[in-house]
Amino acid sequence: MKSIKIISVMLAAAVAVSLFAGCKKKPVTSAVIVSTPAPTMTVPTTEATTAETTEALAPSIATEETTTTFATVPTTEETTKKPTPTPKPTSTPAPTPSVKIGSLVKDEANVIKDDAALEAKLAEFQKATKIIPVVYTVKTNLTGDDFRTYTKNIYKNNFKDQNHFLIVYRVSKNGGGWSWTTSIGSKAYSKLNKAGITSTYSSDLSKALKSNKDRGKGFISFFDKTQKTLTGK
Repeated sequence: MKSIKIISVMLAAAVAVSLFAGCKKKPVTSAVIVSTPAPTMTVPTTEATTAETTEALAPSIATEETTTTFATVPTTEETTKKPTPTPKPTSTPAPTPSVKIGSLVKDEANVIKDDAALEAKLAEFQKATKIIPVVYTVKTNLTGDDFRTYTKNIYKNNFKDQNHFLIVYRVSKNGGGWSWTTSIGSKAYSKLNKAGITSTYSSDLSKALKSNKDRGKGFISFFDKTQKTLTGK
């Protein structure tokens, strides 16, 4: 009996040692700490004001256009035999025209008979009003928004101030007619607006051009009237 108890005690001791050893060998799992970065706040930046924003202050810049057709009105018989041809589509304007204007008159369309007389009038207008007038004529099929964009780009590429009054007069390459647009700097527009000219200059220029086949005389007539209104003389 004594020997059986001794064996039982030894077995119990062995089991206890074994359990203790097993617990000691068991690995300890370390806690994992996850660090979440703080959210990044995006601070919006304010874009610098561009020349486009400045020009937008003058609402009628490069928005006026008038078109007149020179084609002879056919008789009834001619109309029956020869239907009116479909106009050719307009071409897309270059995004940045390479036109360089170094004087007050640039007549590429060859519609002004006396460039010197017109330039003299424009120089007189500039001296009297401090507004710089420029007349540029060109042969192109551009119309509508394409032509207005073309005119605004010519202003941007040639004049860095806001004192110019640019008129671009176009003659259709297809012989279908003519039209014009303006691009006016904000300072020049302000002077015209103060004199009440911004609401009338479009119709005044149209009348002057329609009443003179010599486009040079038409422009002279328009700037002469505008000068008198601005100066009161």
